[in-house]
Amino acid sequence: MKRANILRLKFIDLVTGLKIYDTLQMFKKHQYMPEKDLRKVRQEKLDTLFTIARNSTVYYAQFNSYQQLPILTKKIIKQYPDNFLSGAYHGKLFMKATGGTTGTPFVYYTSVNAQSHLWAGLLLSWENTGYNFGEKAAFIAGSALMKLTAKHYLFYKLMNIDLYPAAAMSDEIIGKYIAAIRQKKTKLIYGYAMVINTVADYIINKGILPIPELKGIVCTSEMLTDTMRINIEKAFGVKVFNQYGCNEAGISAFECEHGNMHLISSRCIYETMPDGKLIGTDLANESYIFMKYDTGDMVEFSDQQCSCERCYPVIEKIIGRTNDMIVDKKNKKFHSSYFNFLFKKDKSIRQYQVLFDENSILINLLVDDNFTDDSHQYYLDLIKNNLDFDSYHINTNGQFHAKSNAKHTFVIDKRNHENIVSR
Repeated sequence: MKRANILRLKFIDLVTGLKIYDTLQMFKKHQYMPEKDLRKVRQEKLDTLFTIARNSTVYYAQFNSYQQLPILTKKIIKQYPDNFLSGAYHGKLFMKATGGTTGTPFVYYTSVNAQSHLWAGLLLSWENTGYNFGEKAAFIAGSALMKLTAKHYLFYKLMNIDLYPAAAMSDEIIGKYIAAIRQKKTKLIYGYAMVINTVADYIINKGILPIPELKGIVCTSEMLTDTMRINIEKAFGVKVFNQYGCNEAGISAFECEHGNMHLISSRCIYETMPDGKLIGTDLANESYIFMKYDTGDMVEFSDQQCSCERCYPVIEKIIGRTNDMIVDKKNKKFHSSYFNFLFKKDKSIRQYQVLFDENSILINLLVDDNFTDDSHQYYLDLIKNNLDFDSYHINTNGQFHAKSNAKHTFVIDKRNHENIVSR
């Protein structure tokens, strides 16, 4: 990293109170450390975190050791959300939200340390594209519903990142995004795999020339299939890298120059259950503590060390996060995260599922008694204002549905799936 960019990142840390630069340097050191040394790093962090958790949270006070802990789920956390907040933490809290793989709106918090680890992990993954910190980057992710504060805008401006909402992706909007990315000589594109693949389809169909300054693309959020990778690389003319994360569990992984996915194992305790389900503990989040957290994803690790000589473990396969894009009658495309942002703060909504075809959209909601007729009408009106269908329906506490190959799917295009069953 050039001296000017080092100073830029240190200035961002000074303004925000984060420690991205120091954390990034730590990751660069850790990734080549022998596994026995990485285990020692993890154990020291775990011992410290468990002591904090046992002495300062309601939930962990009942356990004498990490080994006693049961598997932690979103359901448990949502029932007793305050029981995981550490009374010993007095720093800044960062609110996060996720829908995960189950369509369960879920709000949690992270600390300054965890937020620094998140961004350092992203920068580590971006560097494999040839990207240098401080160069122009584009985020094609999030939702138009996401309300950014002045501090958020300042942060992204200092990071030299432009935001492109992933909702309402009409041909007109996609065309404007591509024109802006080209005009600003963007070096890196980062975003949801499905959304970037949709942009790639547009580029190929319209015969648009590649963006000359672009160095690479990093896809995240859902499965990057081989077909998507080939399609995106054909459209943009640059190499595509995969990135995987489950921030609640401290899970962050990046694809190296040799095409292998490496888990940043100095940030988390990780294990796989007999069925392959990934369980994680975020060692960096000392504020809202999740230990042995069920990520909902199925992961297989490789026994082989990568030829890049990194000692971070290699993830051979990730199974999960398979949801359809929502396409309305005007061919506007919405990423499934639209509904994550829509429902994330409503504690009365326990789970949701969206089913649609070319004419209609149905939203199934699992709710408690605090969900009122006013809430029903509020969401119905908001959805009508954003998505164009002939008919709109919200059902509460009815049957959910499953595809034969993905029981946790919460956004389903009925035209693509004949075998949809109630559950």
